[in-house]
Amino acid sequence: MVPLIYQIVRFVCRVLLGMRARLVVEGQEHLPATGGYILASNHVSNWDPVALSLGSPGHLIGALGKQELFELPILGRIATAVGGIPVRRGEADREALARCKAVLQSGQPLIILPEGTRSRSGELLEGKHGIIAMAQLANVPIVPAAVIGTKTLGWPWRRSTVIVRYAAPIVVDRKIKGHEGRQLALDTTMHQIASMLPPTMQGFYKQALSV
Repeated sequence: MVPLIYQIVRFVCRVLLGMRARLVVEGQEHLPATGGYILASNHVSNWDPVALSLGSPGHLIGALGKQELFELPILGRIATAVGGIPVRRGEADREALARCKAVLQSGQPLIILPEGTRSRSGELLEGKHGIIAMAQLANVPIVPAAVIGTKTLGWPWRRSTVIVRYAAPIVVDRKIKGHEGRQLALDTTMHQIASMLPPTMQGFYKQALSV
């Protein structure tokens, strides 16, 4: 059952986003109806996890976020209440990894942004291997996603369009070992994300897609 606080926050976020933009969702049929999975997307705005959650069915979706966000007085409490998991960037946060694994294995989807940080330019940055390791550890698929339009969200009188796209799940072989194997799995995931973005946002992966 979805917690009441999550439903309330989701409703408020839908209203706030609706004041600023029209939300267009594509590929929702690719989202698994049951079981845990990692929702992997580009990251250009703090609105990205909100758009990804609103674009999916109403079940609870957690998100991995930087520790600093959870230390904010109000926003931090809200993030914790709706299932957010804080992670200390730049170090091996074993507690966060254990919580992610537990959440995914409980059957709950989890948003993990593979770039590891927000892209200031709006162009896709090189992905990090952690997302592949987590998919293997929890034995769950990765659903590539793309969010377009959140970087330029205006005020209520300057409405825009936010597009959320989902692709078919990618199953990461748990037998894959070493840097080379995980790099291939990461490239597959990131190329799929990039392919759903306009050329101006494909960034690090634009050249690979043009071959």
